[in-house]
Amino acid sequence: MIQLKKHINLVLGAGLLLVILFGVYIYKNINSHTETVNSPDQMPMIKDETIESETEKNEKKADNSDPIMVDVQGSVKRPGVYEMNNGDRVIDVIRKAGGFLEEAEARSVNQAEKISDEMIIYVAAKGEEIHPLSSNMGNDKEDLLNINSADLSELQTLSGVGPSKAQSIISYREEFGPFNSIDQLLEVRGIGEKTIEDWKDKIKFR
Repeated sequence: MIQLKKHINLVLGAGLLLVILFGVYIYKNINSHTETVNSPDQMPMIKDETIESETEKNEKKADNSDPIMVDVQGSVKRPGVYEMNNGDRVIDVIRKAGGFLEEAEARSVNQAEKISDEMIIYVAAKGEEIHPLSSNMGNDKEDLLNINSADLSELQTLSGVGPSKAQSIISYREEFGPFNSIDQLLEVRGIGEKTIEDWKDKIKFR
């Protein structure tokens, strides 16, 4: 009887020890798993797909921009139409065309000017009349006829203007004062919309 009790106590003690060991094992595993999940050092790196996506879109947009086509003529080694990029300048196109010929007049073009689509660059030869690209707008303005100061003969240089119509313009100026806009010319007898459409790039008011 005593031996049976000892045997039972031994079995119970061994079982209790196993339960304690098993509990310790589970507790350690749970803590280890929690630290692994919460540790910022062990967190996997997540790729910011949104930022990268926007960057890729911008790069594609830049790559897909329309090319600029520029026509180079005159005293260059390889005249022709060249595909250029936004921000390029006249000198870049001339270099692409092989550079100036020996007889070229480099002053005939503004080499620092930025190019634009469908632009024509003409490099004159020495002795040719020079038309600098950067100043042609100012020169054209000086060549316009001042409708408020032109005399009878000067007014007749405009298309469709004879002595009678020229006198009508002068008479209007004398009665109502100088013209302020091209549409005001419609108030002059004999001048219609077709006429002022033809004059809009040929006259000025000051």
